[in-house]
Amino acid sequence: MTTEKVTHWYKEPWMILIAGVPIMSIILGITMVTVAYKNKDTLVSDTYYKDGVNYTEDQHHDEEARRMKIRASLVFSEKEILLSMTSLLKETPINLELRLIHPTLEDQDESVFLERLPDGRYVGANPLTEFPQKRHIWLLSQTQEWRVRDTQVINADKPVSIHAK
Repeated sequence: MTTEKVTHWYKEPWMILIAGVPIMSIILGITMVTVAYKNKDTLVSDTYYKDGVNYTEDQHHDEEARRMKIRASLVFSEKEILLSMTSLLKETPINLELRLIHPTLEDQDESVFLERLPDGRYVGANPLTEFPQKRHIWLLSQTQEWRVRDTQVINADKPVSIHAK
């Protein structure tokens, strides 16, 4: 009589291989879902549809800036932003809004209100602490409904020129 060596199913190498692959897939899948849920992507706006509608509605602001041939030169010093502007505007606005939009991180976007000085230039507080920085620069006049947009690398104490395109 021959006796066969009996091994338990969980000690068989083929069983570990056959059951191990699906079990590892489930564990890795749960891990990936957990990481994706906890680290939400900040590049996608929660209001993407509303932003898209606003983009098409606001095109007339860009067109108005082109029509008025608005050009601006900005100098970012350590504490303030100085803006000089040329245009075909009959009357320059009392204040302007300057948006410094980070290309990827929404929480680093800055908005600065610029006040007109007696000599016609504009001044505002500089929120940027590190230079150089690449930013989308938007210069807006809420009262006259125009907007100039550009993307530039901002350096300390060096002029940045933007114009309506």
